[in-house]
Amino acid sequence: MDAAADSAIRRKVAGNRVGRAPFRGIEEIGENFAKLLDERLRGLMRTLTSAIVIDCEVKKLSSVLEEIPVPAMIAVIDVKGSQNSALMNVGMDLIYHVVDLRMGGDPAAAPMSVARSVTAIDCALCEEFIRLALEAFEAALRVHLGPGIRAAMKLDHFEQHVTMVRIAPEHSDVLVLRLSLDMGEAARSGEFDLVLPLAVLDSYRAAAPGKQADNRARSDIWSRHMAKAASDSPVRLRAVLHRQKLRLAELEDLEPGMLLPIPRESREAVELIVDGDPESATLAVGRLGAIDGGKAVKLTQSPDAGLIEGLERMMAMAEGKA
Repeated sequence: MDAAADSAIRRKVAGNRVGRAPFRGIEEIGENFAKLLDERLRGLMRTLTSAIVIDCEVKKLSSVLEEIPVPAMIAVIDVKGSQNSALMNVGMDLIYHVVDLRMGGDPAAAPMSVARSVTAIDCALCEEFIRLALEAFEAALRVHLGPGIRAAMKLDHFEQHVTMVRIAPEHSDVLVLRLSLDMGEAARSGEFDLVLPLAVLDSYRAAAPGKQADNRARSDIWSRHMAKAASDSPVRLRAVLHRQKLRLAELEDLEPGMLLPIPRESREAVELIVDGDPESATLAVGRLGAIDGGKAVKLTQSPDAGLIEGLERMMAMAEGKA
């Protein structure tokens, strides 16, 4: 390779241009990450928490490492199935408040954080916080990419200086998610960064069960809630003992005390139909009987297969499986 070609390659590698995330909706993943993190942290911290995303962008790894102050709590994250790793940089304020609350601190108080070196005790008390954060992020990926995503990230070790960290080549493009976390009634606050090489996100995309739907609304968390609400919605059934035709003149003559005969065999063929729809087909057929001093219908035939298949198709469409 001649000197000119080598110089051109070096300029491109060292340039500030960055690539795109391997799939759409990174901001949406970040928002779901914050919501799911809140759900998990409330039990650990034993108080209210509120996480918000304050930054979500793709940068060069070298520039990200330059911004990390020293000393720091840098959690190096092993990613199963990827040659690269990820990292989580936990801010000093957040370290102080997590450690204090886990050791019985008052959630209603907001003491000033103390600047000091990170100790082994700090790391031990923050391990569960980091594990829950990784779990929440992978859960957010499942909401976006599909339920087939398996857990791949695991805390490997801690470092305090960026010179000891190598999660990918320095010219690699990485996704940086910066979250601010408030905890307790006094709103103790701190920040942390989750840094993921785009190659790591590529491995998650490759592990997804299928292609992303163009309509992302199907995969968002609210569509699942709507599908659950639809499956739990009540349906009123009416039991029809007998059907009979009368002439209009006979209807006009109806009055209290008149007897309308019902065939004996009607007790053996009670129809169950959906209430509110006079033209609805019979859902099932049963026999009239008694139980616990009241009347009951015992099914003698399976529900109509066509109606059941139609209901299953509707639920599959609501869940985005169609």
